Formats: sequence, structure tokens, C-alpha cells
Amino acid sequence: PVFDFKPKGHLELGEGLDIIRQRRLSHVSGHRSYYLCGAGALLQHALVTFTLQKLLSKGFLPMTVPDLLRGAVFEGCGVQPSATPSPVYTIDPARFEDLCLAGTSEVGIAGYFMDHAVQLQDLPVRVVCSSTCYRTETDTGREPWGLYRVHQFTKVEMFGVTAAESGKESEELLDEFLGLQKEIFSELGLHYR
Repeated sequence: PVFDFKPKGHLELGEGLDIIRQRRLSHVSGHRSYYLCGAGALLQHALVTFTLQKLLSKGFLPMTVPDLLRGAVFEGCGVQPSATPSPVYTIDPARFEDLCLAGTSEVGIAGYFMDHAVQLQDLPVRVVCSSTCYRTETDTGREPWGLYRVHQFTKVEMFGVTAAESGKESEELLDEFLGLQKEIFSELGLHYR
């Protein structure tokens, strides 16, 4: 898009409006953390609510998931919590054996379906979950900026379980999810690629 003004980034706008604070927080929660205040906090809640309502209207099953999960759940999703460096936060094993903070609600939803048969006539299953996500790794090789690549954030996740009768079910559901993401961004008036 072409603008008749100099666009500002989200951090510059948020700090100017006093709705984002990311400076001088190392004594509170360390590197790559932030506060959303006032309208910033309300905006996050409104975006989560908007997205949940949109997906519920499309027949998604709402779900909340545990923030603490066993290593086997991560391993079932292809994540090795015991790797060095670990991609997830591990809870003190002397007190809580084999528990990690969920990096994303996808892992918790996958855990829900572990060792759980879904009847063919009930497929595909579409699940939506809003959760707090935790990331140990925030370095992409570039200097992170603003609210990108932070250790903790809130996210709305779409998750699907499909049959494998034709071999195309998963790709078709992924295309549906992509269409829903485009619809959400368009309704919010946001540019995307």
C-alpha cells in the first residue's frame, strides 16, 4: 500500500499511546517481555474474542488445555524436551517429574487426542483454543523487534484431526484453515501475504 504519511511500527505506536511497555523490564521478567496496558490489553482481549467467535460460528469445538504437559506429549508432536538446548521450559524435575510448560496449545490439543479413537463419521474435527504460549528460543539470527520473538504470548490456535481415506483430507482442511485466516485478516482490515 501507498501512504501519504510515514508509517510507524506497532512498538512505536504502542509506546506513544502508552499501551505497550517493553523497556526497563529486565528486573521484572528478563529479556524479550512486555506489558499491554489499558487499550492495549483490551485490544488483545477483543482480538481473541473476535477470532474465537468467528471460528465458533464455523463449527469449531472450543477447548482449553493444560499449560503443563508430560514429555511424551511433546515427543508425540516431534519435539524433544530433553534436547540441549531445550525448546521448552522444563519444570524442576526434583519436584515435578517430567513436566514442561506448553509452548503452544497445539501440543495440549494433540495430547487430548493421544490414544483416543475418533469415529470416522465424526471427522474432520476442528478445534479452537486460546492459550498462553511459552518459548525458550527467541533468537532468529536477526535483532528481534517489538512484540515478535518474545518468551510469552497469547494466541488463538486452529487444530484439525482428519481421516486418511483419500490422502487429501489433511491438505483440504489446511486449505480451509488458510481461507479462514485470510477471512479474519480481511475483516480486520489488515494487510497480509
